[in-house]
Amino acid sequence: MTMSHAATPERGDLWALSEGAGIVVLIWAIFALASAVPEFSSVVEKMSTDDAMRLVEVRDWLGGQGWFDLTQRRLNPPDGVIMHWSRLIDLPIALLLKLFGLAMPGDRALAATLTLWPLILLLPALLAVASASRTLAGDRAGAIGALLLVASPAVTRCFAPGALDHHGAQIALALILLACALKLERSKKAAIGAGCAAAAMTGIGMETAPHVAVCATMIALRWALVGEGLARGAALFGATFAGGTVVVALTTLSVESWLARVCDTLGAGHLAIAIVGGLGLALATRLGGESRASRLFALAQVGLATGAALWLVAPNCLSSPYAMLPERLRSDWLAKVEEAQPFFVLTRDAPTMALAIGTPLLVSLGVAIWAVATASREVFWAVATACAMFAAALAVTAWQSRGMGLAFAMAGPLLPMGALAFGRGGMPRVLAAVVALSPVALALLGLGVATLAGLPPIDGKRVASSCPSRDYASLDALPAGLALNTVDTGPFILAFSRLSAVAAPYHRNVAGISDALDAFEGSEEAARAVTVSRRAAYVVVCPLDAGVTPAAKRHPDGFAAALLSSTPPAWLAPVELAPDAKLRAFRVLAGAPQ
Repeated sequence: MTMSHAATPERGDLWALSEGAGIVVLIWAIFALASAVPEFSSVVEKMSTDDAMRLVEVRDWLGGQGWFDLTQRRLNPPDGVIMHWSRLIDLPIALLLKLFGLAMPGDRALAATLTLWPLILLLPALLAVASASRTLAGDRAGAIGALLLVASPAVTRCFAPGALDHHGAQIALALILLACALKLERSKKAAIGAGCAAAAMTGIGMETAPHVAVCATMIALRWALVGEGLARGAALFGATFAGGTVVVALTTLSVESWLARVCDTLGAGHLAIAIVGGLGLALATRLGGESRASRLFALAQVGLATGAALWLVAPNCLSSPYAMLPERLRSDWLAKVEEAQPFFVLTRDAPTMALAIGTPLLVSLGVAIWAVATASREVFWAVATACAMFAAALAVTAWQSRGMGLAFAMAGPLLPMGALAFGRGGMPRVLAAVVALSPVALALLGLGVATLAGLPPIDGKRVASSCPSRDYASLDALPAGLALNTVDTGPFILAFSRLSAVAAPYHRNVAGISDALDAFEGSEEAARAVTVSRRAAYVVVCPLDAGVTPAAKRHPDGFAAALLSSTPPAWLAPVELAPDAKLRAFRVLAGAPQ
């Protein structure tokens, strides 16, 4: 079966386009209401560690911290920790907090912001996936793409109320990048939009660097191999990507950061890649000549120049992103962070969950392979670009499970192609194909296979949890001081109290995480030594997270076990929290034995 090229809408088709957009907006509105109404009253409890830390960063800026100053001074004092996150995400969240704060009490303004911001991001994501789906498979595919995206829990959890971190923004931008890249030969605005999306993704975080690189490579290869009609779009994309990345750096980074050889956030190496690669592509389209061989030669020169620029400016970024992390933290901390593990680890440790996640991705991969194999000449490069970005997302997921949200999102424009092709014969068959290819249905299929195979059920205890926000808020009544804390409690301590924290789950917090491991994985004497050296006033742990209860089981005679017992160490006094509090806090007694 050969796929036909989706018709390009002309002026007479504007009604069809607007109607399609209206359906997408309706899908978004229904999903938003279904998500917001039941979650609003408890949305604060939905926050992850990253959501809480983002809230801390926003509040610090609103409280007077400099725009270019990303140091979290209450984390790992007195040095603090310079966060690798971008102000691009802080700005709209801060605006919403201020806007809602004009009409609501602080707690209600926070709840409204936590509810609305993720859902705002979902709308452009749905419009982008609908646009890409229409380009690949015709007008009817737009609404199908939007439906299948909201039927993907791995995607929608990134847009659920409470999700303040940048993953939703990155998914929306990745889909916008793809949607625009599929149209850049037909529209100047699409080419510029693709460049802006790529620049914003680079500025927000490095998780999507492979997706930007793959999309840019596909745009460049398409120009080099096809040539006709693509030079203008490729040039606009390259120039916009270069200029947009510089603008992002100018508006969000201090001058010192421009020269920093950092690899986990926008720095000298990424600027070199964007400027040399982007402007190089734009220049190559002007000087590359008319023959395919000359265009490929020009493109090869751009690739060599880009690689040389990175090697000269930031050669450390050619190694693993965690190469600078001490071996102890890689083995004793990062190796236990579930979302940072390769997918095969999940397959080994939680095979049923791996089947529920892997089955939809495997089917999507099959659809992608079929789509490329059967694509007509007219639509081949659009299909290949969508499949390449999906392949990049799969590769990231294989390396670290946290990439699965983008993998499911990048599958979004491909699945409608399969649904429309395999459901030919009328609307009932199309609807049946849509249901069969929905990530939810495929995940249920994976669970059924796991049951038939006799695999153990998903362990609910594997899902990370935290103590209630009111427990952390009760710490605000204590005099300001430093808490020696388990790693995952850090962001919540900072978000809901005036206390400072030793540790939080961020790879730049090397000293804080190391001290937390020394204390909670070690003996009472080791913990007391850390407490004294840090001059900590409190010890705070949450038995629900992965920081203290597992350590107590591993070391029944250690400090963690003593904290969970009915008789804590003599140099600590329990802090009275609410009667039903899950959090445990202790005051370090003055004159405690050292």
